[in-house]
Amino acid sequence: MVHLVRNAQRPIWLMLAAFALTGQAPSGWVTVHATQQSPVLSGFAAVQSGTDVTIIAQQQGVLTGVTVAPGTSVQPGQTIARLGGPEIAAALAQAQGASNAANATLAAEQSKFADQLSTQAAVAQAQANAQAAKARLAALQATTLLQSPVAGQIQSLAAGPGAALLPGQAVAVVQPDSGAWVRAVLYGPQAVTLAPGTAARFIPADGQPVQSVTLRGALNKQADGGVVLAFSGLVLQPGEAGMLSLALPPHQVLLVPSEALVLDDGRWWVMLHDAKGDHAVQVVPGAAEGAQTPILTGLAAGDQVVVQDAALLYHRGIAALYQPPD
Repeated sequence: MVHLVRNAQRPIWLMLAAFALTGQAPSGWVTVHATQQSPVLSGFAAVQSGTDVTIIAQQQGVLTGVTVAPGTSVQPGQTIARLGGPEIAAALAQAQGASNAANATLAAEQSKFADQLSTQAAVAQAQANAQAAKARLAALQATTLLQSPVAGQIQSLAAGPGAALLPGQAVAVVQPDSGAWVRAVLYGPQAVTLAPGTAARFIPADGQPVQSVTLRGALNKQADGGVVLAFSGLVLQPGEAGMLSLALPPHQVLLVPSEALVLDDGRWWVMLHDAKGDHAVQVVPGAAEGAQTPILTGLAAGDQVVVQDAALLYHRGIAALYQPPD
């Protein structure tokens, strides 16, 4: 990544004009390629024992299908109620429509590829979009089921059948049995879409063996955006602290050499090489991975970006916008 620093001692038009006169067009560019990436979520976690667990609604909806009452014994992952209503129905219909459209686009690209009218990159991008739409639909469907994250007894119900719920609103409180469970705090947009049953690892800070745990549900959301999640496991020591690590499903990302990126005035750019020549395109990069950087928006698989002397070429483009004073 190249950072541009404005020279306060020289007129900017003179500096840019010099680049325009002396800069040579780069001779090297690379094709943006897509690759599979398996991101990992991790965060602080601690083993809880005997702490009441509040089950919350993760989506706006109407409480239906309540199957428990105070005093009812429940098992980890047991459904105690469901979310329905027009809001849920509309969200599910929208997600299903997006998934259907993505699948149709994938089928069309595969058919065009068979007739040599498309590229492997276009097919790969359509496949990634279809997988992402399917994952979003599955995550939304999972939030319609309100499940107990731990084994225990229903201590109280905060809402009854037909109640209109908002995201984060309490539904029930579970008093855990003697077994312990893991309370973890994770951050990022993926944390709110995790479905119960997702496997993870609890890594004790004191060097004890790593424990396999299973996500049972979301408890609440912190003021700083962290999502509090409950995990169950077989051999957990109450009071033990450590880290929770969770591998997300692989998804497709676009990678470019980090040296192709130019930072100017707080924004990132690359020099796109196409039939129109070389011109600057604004992009949103992710966290760099060695010599490569994932691009979140701004490019597509198959695009060609300048690598050699990208900053020089970018400066030459800016120089054309300035005229020296008479």
